[in-house]
Amino acid sequence: MTRMIHRLVGYDRQTDRMKVQFDIPDELMFAAKKIAKVSVEDPGAAWSYPLTEARTRRVASLIGVDVGPKDAEFFLEEFSVE
Repeated sequence: MTRMIHRLVGYDRQTDRMKVQFDIPDELMFAAKKIAKVSVEDPGAAWSYPLTEARTRRVASLIGVDVGPKDAEFFLEEFSVE
């Protein structure tokens, strides 16, 4: 069965390749969605949400990771896992 998870994902600004990714625990998704300003039309946060440097830092702090928002372009994204 496929399960959906959310991640803080950083993409290289030059190549658009994924550089880093961090899982966001389900119990922190309400706060992460608020920080990312997830649309009310997307309650499950299935879309990709670009994050400003400030929002990247807030989500990273929420999940306890250290990121360099200037090193990559960050998004809140949903992924399927088996």
